[in-house]
Amino acid sequence: MYQSTLRPDTIEELQEAVRRAVRLLPCGGGSKPGLSTPPAGVLSLDCSALSGVIEYEPQEFTFTAHAGTPLAEVLPLLRSHGQYLPFDPLLSEHGATLGAR
Repeated sequence: MYQSTLRPDTIEELQEAVRRAVRLLPCGGGSKPGLSTPPAGVLSLDCSALSGVIEYEPQEFTFTAHAGTPLAEVLPLLRSHGQYLPFDPLLSEHGATLGAR
């Protein structure tokens, strides 16, 4: 059976998916369905399980987070330190994530 969506739960599963698949389309919160629907022959790589801020250094103005982390989680964290993203994130209130559509 052809599996059209891969949903890794760990970084190791993500690495294996990237190694094995010929063509992937990363997807996150589904906030942009027009961009998230893979064409024929392309697997959807659902990154939503790979979520969370890993490290945040407010004094250095840096953070590290998984691709599936919702912007709605990141924005309040930054605001609590008087910071913001250097771009205007679209659709954050609709589930948009950092590294996927």
